[in-house]
Amino acid sequence: MARVTLAPTGEEFFVGENEDILTAALHHGINLQYGCRHGNCSSCKHWLIDGDVDDSAASVYAIPRNEREDGAILLCCTFAKSDLEIEIHQHDGAETLPPMTPPSPRRATVLEVVSRTTNLVELRVSLDEPLSFRAGQYAEFTLDTGERRSYSLLSPPSAGNELTFCIKRVQNGAFTTVLDRLEPGSHLNLEAPFGTMFLRETARPVIAVGIGSGIAPLLSILSDAAEQDSDVPIRFYYGARTNSDLVYLDQLAELSTRLTDFQFIPCLSQGTPDTVPPNGRAGRVTRAIAEDIRDASVYDAYLCGAPEMCDAVGRLLEAKGLPEARIHADKFYPAVESASVSA
Repeated sequence: MARVTLAPTGEEFFVGENEDILTAALHHGINLQYGCRHGNCSSCKHWLIDGDVDDSAASVYAIPRNEREDGAILLCCTFAKSDLEIEIHQHDGAETLPPMTPPSPRRATVLEVVSRTTNLVELRVSLDEPLSFRAGQYAEFTLDTGERRSYSLLSPPSAGNELTFCIKRVQNGAFTTVLDRLEPGSHLNLEAPFGTMFLRETARPVIAVGIGSGIAPLLSILSDAAEQDSDVPIRFYYGARTNSDLVYLDQLAELSTRLTDFQFIPCLSQGTPDTVPPNGRAGRVTRAIAEDIRDASVYDAYLCGAPEMCDAVGRLLEAKGLPEARIHADKFYPAVESASVSA
């Protein structure tokens, strides 16, 4: 066991020999900013002050060589070889994360598997005991091979032990193969909750943007906001290819009657002005946002889906005045061998 000390907070925790630093911190209830947990997004990049580590698993694309030479490490890919002191980096203006529930294992029984579109599958499960989580967080499923796959909860926290996930089918994907043989009564093992994608209580209006299965954490956030009688103005841009790829329209329509100031704007990349649904737009979400939002500085933003979309929308909103610290992105990276990712 190695002792890890965080600067400047002075928080301490122990990490096991085969345990990455981020996982150890989360299990000890230490709140840190992070994203994918598998070395792709660099959200958990911090700085090693003292000690020896093995960070060979970190991607050279996620952490440039010059930063690595200056002591930058990705906590999700770093293992302690001695006691460590780590300086926790926060963007200027970033909020202090509130207390969150440490992740813990659960055994899930499958209730239903339903195809929502040709690419999206809804998985409903019942847990052996209820799970406490924040709307927008995700769970990690453990496969028989030991690999882990991460999927955002579509359910709000009030769901108790019956949870719903919206999962993208991936050709020859490890979890897609599992999905194809699941039936009611099948069992799965998962650990949760993970993630820092949750609604900040700032009273600022919200721009929510998702594509594909990125609707899951946003629908969780919207459902919870409705249950909490939130009066925060919310614009939700959802990107799909065609009308047949739009999901949860009935649930969104019902939420629009419960939320004080809510706009749902479906954006169809292969749509035309005469084929889009009411309030819909032809083109990608970036086009709609570019046309609709002149000054983004008054908003908080929540982006969920493919990294390319999150990056493009993030750059657009920054160009329109939104500080980077108020752009919260859950980037769903494609699965790679021996790594778990959101999909």
